[in-house]
Amino acid sequence: MPIRPENKERYPNDWKLRSRFIREYRAKWRCEWCGARQGEPHPVTGSRVILTTAHIYDKQPESCSLLNLAALCQSCHLGHDAPERRARIRREKYKNQLSIFQGVGA
Repeated sequence: MPIRPENKERYPNDWKLRSRFIREYRAKWRCEWCGARQGEPHPVTGSRVILTTAHIYDKQPESCSLLNLAALCQSCHLGHDAPERRARIRREKYKNQLSIFQGVGA
């Protein structure tokens, strides 16, 4: 997954090197969770696999120890991040709903 623009400055300067190390040397171009191979069809979805580097335990961009990172296919990465993504969408929806009612009755 690409780095969100608002978080880019929070990643270490050597992020690209760490990400490449995880995907190429440690994972040998395979998803560390399901085994899908980079560039080949995903065994479940059939889409071409693009490996990403995911934060596993501590989701903060600054937490880039090699033990906190994993090479994941898009399917595994999206599944891993789904609870946080749903929570963020709910917060944004709630915030937008509040903004509609600001000033009502004032």
